[in-house]
Amino acid sequence: MAAVSPHQQHRCLVKRQGDGQPYLAFAPASGAPSSYSNSLFTLDLQAGTTHDQAETLAAQVNAVLRGVSSTVF
Repeated sequence: MAAVSPHQQHRCLVKRQGDGQPYLAFAPASGAPSSYSNSLFTLDLQAGTTHDQAETLAAQVNAVLRGVSSTVF
């Protein structure tokens, strides 16, 4: 098993809720389990956001995404 690291590369993906509404999820680029205790980081989009709009936004995020961090207070 590979070492767990907070420096794991992530990518932004479009997923759909049960009602079909798209949302953005951040998953490890390698497909391996998340190094964040198998947490899933998501961004909920405004109602009415189309799948095409979500795909465009995900592509824009991925073009500039350096990493995903978690801060626990």
